[in-house]
Amino acid sequence: MSRIAKGGKGLIGLGAAILAAGYVGAVPGSPDAAFGLLVVGVLLVAVSRVDLSFVGVQTQLGMDRQDIVASTDWSRIGKYTFRKSFGGAIAASGLLLFVLSLGLQEFTLAATWAAVALAGLVLVAVSWRYAHEIAADHTHTVSVRVPDMFSIHSFHVALRQRAEDLGYRIIADGSPTKSGSASAVDDEIFHSKGGFKARKRPIGESRRLLPGVDDPYAERLLTVTTVGVFATFLGVMTLSVGGELTANGELLGLPLLLIGIVVVGYDYVTRTREWGELYCIEEGTVYASRINKYEDRVLNAVERGAEPTISSPATGATLSVTVGAKCTSLYDEDELESDFDELVGTVESAAENHQFSVVGAGDGSTVLTHTEPATSN
Repeated sequence: MSRIAKGGKGLIGLGAAILAAGYVGAVPGSPDAAFGLLVVGVLLVAVSRVDLSFVGVQTQLGMDRQDIVASTDWSRIGKYTFRKSFGGAIAASGLLLFVLSLGLQEFTLAATWAAVALAGLVLVAVSWRYAHEIAADHTHTVSVRVPDMFSIHSFHVALRQRAEDLGYRIIADGSPTKSGSASAVDDEIFHSKGGFKARKRPIGESRRLLPGVDDPYAERLLTVTTVGVFATFLGVMTLSVGGELTANGELLGLPLLLIGIVVVGYDYVTRTREWGELYCIEEGTVYASRINKYEDRVLNAVERGAEPTISSPATGATLSVTVGAKCTSLYDEDELESDFDELVGTVESAAENHQFSVVGAGDGSTVLTHTEPATSN
C-alpha cells in the first residue's frame, strides 16, 4: 500500500471517529470538519488507485523473489495470521463491553466500544482478504555468453506482453536493463533486477433485487448498489436537515448512513473479490562488451592497432527468471494454472528468440543471426 493510500485511509478513519463521537456527544466538534477529513481521505485513496505512470517508465520493481515463491509464504501471510488473531480478540472484547455498557446505560461508552469492535472486524476482514498463498512458482535460468548477444529488454517485453495477451493488467513493471546497480569492481558488469506484477480482476454485475422484471432498465437499476448509495445519501440528508423535521431525525440519520456504507462496502467486496495475479522476477548479471571482427588481410598484416572490419556491442547475461501465481479462494484455479503454464512456456521461448550471434557479411556490414541458447536449465 502506498503512503498516499495509507494517509487517505487514516484520514477516513479519523473523520469517521470524530463524526461518530461528535453525534453521540462524546467530544465537541464541528461535523463539517469531520466530513472534510472524510472527503480528503477518499480523494487520496482514489488518487492512489489511479495509475498515473506510463508503462515501462518505472525503474524499481519493489518486489523480491521471496515474495512470489511458495517456500517463503510464511514471511508474507504470517503477519495476516497475526493480525487476524488480534482482530478477532478485539472484536469479541469490544462487543462484550458494548453490551455491558448498554446494560449500564453508558451510551457514550457503548458507542466507543462499538467502534472498537468494528475496528476488530475490519482487521479480520482485511487479513482474510489478503492472506492468500502462492499457488505455483517456477524458476528458469537463462545463460548467454559473449560473443553471443542477448536482447534483455526485448526479452522482458515479450514476457510482459504475453501476460497482457492472457488478459492481465500490468500494475508494476521494471525493465531489467534499468532496475539494478552497476558493479563496484567492473564498469562492464551490471547487476540486473526487473520484472512485473500482473492482475486479472473481473468485476461482476451488482446483485439484482428483482431479476424477473420485464423491463431490463428497471432490472439493472434495482440493485444492491442502488440501495446502498440511496441509504447513504438519505442518511447524510437526514443528519443535515432531520433535526428541523423531527426530534429524532439525527438518531435516524446515523443508522441509515452506517447501513448505506456497509451495503456499498459489501457490494464492492462481492463484485471485486475474485482475482488472480501473475508475478515475474528477472535478476542476474549482465556483461557488456564489444565484438570486433577483422578481415584476413588485417589479421595477417604486420602493423598493430588496425581498425576492426566489424565492431558490434555484445551482451552476455545470466538471468534467473522466477514466475509465480496467486489467486483468491473464489477465483478459477484451473484458469490461473493454465495462464501460469503459458507464461512459463513463454520464458523459454522468449529466451531462445532473443539470443543472437554477430557475423560478418561480404560487404563489411554487421548481421545478427538467431542462435540457440548456450545453456538453458
